[in-house]
Amino acid sequence: MKRFALVLSVVVVLVGSMCVTGCGRYKAPLPPEMFAPKPVDVLTVSASESGVFFAWTAPDEDRRGKELTSIDGYAIQRKVIAQKGDETNPRVRFETIGFVRDQHVVMRESLRKEARAQGKIGRTIESPEEFTKFTFVDTTAKPSTTYMYQVVPRNQGGTDGAVKEVARVTFKGSASDIAMVPATEVIEDDTSLDDRGAIS
Repeated sequence: MKRFALVLSVVVVLVGSMCVTGCGRYKAPLPPEMFAPKPVDVLTVSASESGVFFAWTAPDEDRRGKELTSIDGYAIQRKVIAQKGDETNPRVRFETIGFVRDQHVVMRESLRKEARAQGKIGRTIESPEEFTKFTFVDTTAKPSTTYMYQVVPRNQGGTDGAVKEVARVTFKGSASDIAMVPATEVIEDDTSLDDRGAIS
């Protein structure tokens, strides 16, 4: 009986130690949003009689602050501000008016693979600058109409990345009134997040 008790206590200790060491080995899986891109960089907005012009640089990190491994492109989204309060009115929603593809991550990985095949260090290689610069023109803006615009990065899994700021544009050709507004000032309710992308 004593021998059985001793064996049983050893088994309990072993199982307990396995649980303790195993518990810290695995972390809970991160939600897909954490692998989505950070906001676009150096977003600039201007206007002329031809429309509203956007220029930006691709993000190089995901929302965890790690190197970006997946990006499909950018949804350019707009909503009309007809009256005061529409900026934050959840019923006045952003709609996608265009999509710009981004191949800079694919290009970067191709160049790194090529470097490794030649016996070189590939991890420091980045895409050429021309693959990280993007533009878009909204040619459908109507005179004397006020819009809110945002550029939403989207990864290849279809998950929207973060938005740092939006542009408020009252379109008057080259005399348009343009202001950049922190995205936190135009957050809508959760029902509209699928349409306009995530806010960080």
